[in-house]
Amino acid sequence: MPNPIYNNNRFTHLLPEDIEVWKRFLVSPANIYSHFDYDVRVGDGRDPGSKFDEKYRQLGILLSQRRIDAVGHHDSHLAIIEITRVAGLMALGQLTAYPVLYQLSYNTTLALKPILVCEELQADAEVPFHMARITVLLYPPPVTS
Repeated sequence: MPNPIYNNNRFTHLLPEDIEVWKRFLVSPANIYSHFDYDVRVGDGRDPGSKFDEKYRQLGILLSQRRIDAVGHHDSHLAIIEITRVAGLMALGQLTAYPVLYQLSYNTTLALKPILVCEELQADAEVPFHMARITVLLYPPPVTS
């Protein structure tokens, strides 16, 4: 029977190369989380307008909401996690906005900790992530000989 951690059905919203990075995180000592929620919807979404039937309007709103890759649950905090193979300033923007949108959507009392899980960080993004106090966890591919 396959291990559920490696079951692609669990991470349907992630690109295959991002799943490989995520798998490396899941077996690392940095994974201190009891469980994860995936593809967590936050924000208002965009209403396509009154020219559409109500069910299609609601579907449009639902499909256009922002989605957090993973939310890790820990006793002391929730980790708002962006997962990508190569990270740049787009990930910085997401990890700046997602904790705010999560708080507005779910009104949690736990601290929210933005975390980037990636294989590679673009050189010009390192200082902005550091200045924003966002944790960056790098998981390069294993070295093969």
